Amino acid sequence: MKYTIRSANENDLSGLCSIRNNLDLFKNYIKQVMNKEIDLVIAEQNSLIVGFGVLKLKGILHPKLSDLFVKEVYRGTGIGSEIIRYRENIARDLGYTEIFVSVDPIENTKMVKLIKKHGYETISEPYIKKATYYKDDGSSFDKTYTRIDLKKLLY
Repeated sequence: MKYTIRSANENDLSGLCSIRNNLDLFKNYIKQVMNKEIDLVIAEQNSLIVGFGVLKLKGILHPKLSDLFVKEVYRGTGIGSEIIRYRENIARDLGYTEIFVSVDPIENTKMVKLIKKHGYETISEPYIKKATYYKDDGSSFDKTYTRIDLKKLLY
């Protein structure tokens, strides 16, 4: 499967909304990209966006991988792993020597397995958080969930 991984820009808004219908979320991401708070990375196949991920450059435990999403029909093809590696390389190029990620170990066991496969190690006990989640149709809901923090050294 041939695809391209690159940093997103404002011209990618409609393509991003085609895989997760949330214009406000992606407008906010593009604004944060312009302010150098995050890097928004996309995976494209034949000019269609099939996945994305965020690299947070500000805040606690940064740089931090966030919001990895791959369209369901493309899962298991290596695109998620490529988006992870691409964001790690951005962090490395910016001079960071470590990178973090927070994952729900109860509801997202696949992500925990994937991230550990990439060399991340758990650095916290599970803890509870509350956040707003977005469905594919753009609607949102508040949810309480469990998190663990993981870290990887960037050599």
